[in-house]
Amino acid sequence: MIGILQARYALQKFIWIFVCVSAAARLDAFVSSSGGYQVESSVIDNGGGAPLSGGGYLARGSAGQRLPGEGSGLAVSGGYVNRTGFYNPPHFAFQKGLASVAISNSGAVRLALPPGAVNKEVFDITINRNPMAAPLSVDPGVINSANSKIEQNEGGWSRLLPGNIIEMTVFDEQDVWARPFAQSGALAVSYRDDNGDGVLDGSNPPVRIETVNPWALDEALSLWTKLPAALSDRASKVITAPLTRPGVYALLGTVDESVKDVYAFPVPFRPGGPNAGSGAGQTGTEAGGITFTNIPQVGNIEIYTLDGRLVRRLAIPGGLFSPMLKWDVRTAGGGRAASGVYIWRVVSGSNSKTGKLMVIW
Repeated sequence: MIGILQARYALQKFIWIFVCVSAAARLDAFVSSSGGYQVESSVIDNGGGAPLSGGGYLARGSAGQRLPGEGSGLAVSGGYVNRTGFYNPPHFAFQKGLASVAISNSGAVRLALPPGAVNKEVFDITINRNPMAAPLSVDPGVINSANSKIEQNEGGWSRLLPGNIIEMTVFDEQDVWARPFAQSGALAVSYRDDNGDGVLDGSNPPVRIETVNPWALDEALSLWTKLPAALSDRASKVITAPLTRPGVYALLGTVDESVKDVYAFPVPFRPGGPNAGSGAGQTGTEAGGITFTNIPQVGNIEIYTLDGRLVRRLAIPGGLFSPMLKWDVRTAGGGRAASGVYIWRVVSGSNSKTGKLMVIW
């Protein structure tokens, strides 16, 4: 492996020198296969930071290598095509004076660093999608410990899904860069919600997308810490956060305790009136009852008379998939709630909201 690294960096340094000599150049190089691999169709940035593509990745301001997508001895991992025994996950080579942008072929991960963020003339960035089973530098036991702690505090909603974790490493032939970047960059990670139901695919209990945030692993304390100023794009299903240092990052959800958007319908509830029915603008049916929508994932909905007597308390099931809960318009004793005006109150954690509804039989 040491011989392979030395051969690779010899080529890398040659490429970097070649860039300095020529403003726009291309080098097609073949390296001896004695090390068990062959570099083909190496590409060189023209100095302007234009995107370069090839080999299952897109890189900006870099020197990269293209590996063929067919033939014997090839292995496919993630969005990249590698020769068996070659760097897995792949390495992206960058220069200090150029912006560093690496995008996985699947588009699931995109990271960007400004020029000078890493104080090395030439360096590599590796994006590892499987640090639990095949770590580069982090101890998987630290990740497991952090996972246990956050689940104890946040419940199953914060459970780490395999596809939502990455390890980002910066290094050269001398050492690994473990310090904060001189200037922060950006890390964008996509999530899965293929059916567009607003719930993270594969999550159980269901994790609502609005609770998903990027978290960074604090290796010293074995803790997940939420990153500030994250931006979520629901249309593209991508969450972006500041990237301040190499490390392990994950998309984690939490229980949804938000009550600000809760409302009840139909109001008034009048299943025997002229507009009775379950359609839009209609006053409901006895079988359909009154629906509370946009409810949190834990807590209670309470219905009171105007003079403060409790009529019914509805517990919100913790594993509720849909953000809706129906009241059958019956009291705690099972009888019909009398015609009149009622106050409803939803409580979740430290959050609460009240509203009014009317029942007319």
